[in-house]
Amino acid sequence: MSTSKIFAYILSAIVLGVTLLALLGIWDVIDWSYVQRYFWKGVQSLIILSISGVIIYLIKIIFVREETSK
Repeated sequence: MSTSKIFAYILSAIVLGVTLLALLGIWDVIDWSYVQRYFWKGVQSLIILSISGVIIYLIKIIFVREETSK
């Protein structure tokens, strides 16, 4: 399975999850302030994980390029 397909599935799952939470919040099944608080904590966590992943990837590229040029 290609990376783009995996990425598409992950994004689709996130969209479906957010849609479900929004619908439950609109119908007052769940407390909307509770959803907002944990949604933003989740978004902040994803941002931190993405940034750290990019940094690790850049470090890997720098060291692999350095090893292959020797």
